[in-house]
Amino acid sequence: MSTLTNFGEQFASKVLEKTYQHAVVDAIANRDYEGEIKKPGDRVNILSFLNSILLSDYAVGSDMVSETIVDAEDQLIVEKRKYYNFSLDRLEDLFTYGGDIPENLLNDASKVLEKSIDTYVLDKFGSEVKAGNWIGIDLVVAGSGQTMASIATSATGGTVTLSTNVVSGGDGNTGPATVENPRDGVTYSTALENSMLYKGFRLRSTASFVSPWYRISGITNTMVATLTEWDEAISGSDFAEGDTLRGLFGGDGNDFPKYGDGNAKLTTMASLGWEIQAAAATAVTAATIYDQATLLAEALDENEVSAEERKITVPPSGITMLRQAAELQPTGIAEIYSGTVLNGRVMRFGGFDVHNAAGTRVSTRAGLSTAAGLGSDNALTAGTVGYQIPANNIGFITYADKWSESRVVDAENQFAKKYQGLFLYGCKVPRYRRKYGAILFGSF
Repeated sequence: MSTLTNFGEQFASKVLEKTYQHAVVDAIANRDYEGEIKKPGDRVNILSFLNSILLSDYAVGSDMVSETIVDAEDQLIVEKRKYYNFSLDRLEDLFTYGGDIPENLLNDASKVLEKSIDTYVLDKFGSEVKAGNWIGIDLVVAGSGQTMASIATSATGGTVTLSTNVVSGGDGNTGPATVENPRDGVTYSTALENSMLYKGFRLRSTASFVSPWYRISGITNTMVATLTEWDEAISGSDFAEGDTLRGLFGGDGNDFPKYGDGNAKLTTMASLGWEIQAAAATAVTAATIYDQATLLAEALDENEVSAEERKITVPPSGITMLRQAAELQPTGIAEIYSGTVLNGRVMRFGGFDVHNAAGTRVSTRAGLSTAAGLGSDNALTAGTVGYQIPANNIGFITYADKWSESRVVDAENQFAKKYQGLFLYGCKVPRYRRKYGAILFGSF
């Protein structure tokens, strides 16, 4: 039987137990941190290693070269604070039953907390996934004999400035205009919009000679944006001397020699075009979802991310499409309906555990604006809103929480008791682990 003094602790404990049975966060995030949470704003530390161990050839009679392993410590700030403060009339009656706390009260409290945590954690993916790991419709603006964009390096990375030459045929415009995208034939605005934040940007001479994907870290205006490396590094063994961005001598999209292979530097070349990754949401259907998910796996593979503990989190409409996908018939049916649903896990395919995140848990954002035709005088239409469907290894994001306070107090001027509880939580994506995640920017 419960007593008045421990009701608060029992309620908190049982709410958390039910929350983490169903919340997606416990499946897609890790809790590998050092430190203790005592109050809001506390920080705990996450350790990452920034270089791999070097395997060298051994020569008899020669000294071995000593290698220094570089580590970095990121801090997770416990930034979210949620509280309960509700009253129950004649609370003492609860303590006469073996079950202690009404099941519907626990279910309601845990469901509210579960949704709050999942939404918060899943929203981090859109701002933290590595530039280059987005799947969607890329916007490509070809050079076509004219310079369409240029990059200048800065102390923190670089600044990209778009050119007004982008206007097809030229119409005297001095700002953003519209262009037909060769990827899907749709006419898009060339303005830099807030919807592009944290996606990948690169210069391109040809399809086989490009810069690496740089992270759009800020939008200055419709023609200028700030760029950083995907991990926000500004120096290292893979940077050319004096550069604060990698790969400015260009490469084939996969390999970027530090000083190039005889080509001019991209910061001085003319006739360059540009490209923004996943500028628009791609349509997701039962016929396409399997192939799109394999592209997410490819992005993780290219970053040499472990094939173990890979997760993909989709809204219910995505689960339905997976069930209808021809690639999962008939063997996929057995996978979907076997076993207990835990942390939203409903199936496994393509090396991913698939988790169902209902409601508004999976975050959304608008795609790039479109237009009816070319030229700056065409009215723009807001871009299609798409889901940011995350795929990740569990090492991508670290989560920490603590039920900080729980108490029962008398309600003033009432024959009732008040339950009050304070729950603290936060999460962090260490910069180097951004490559452990990928996003499908898609519309259903």
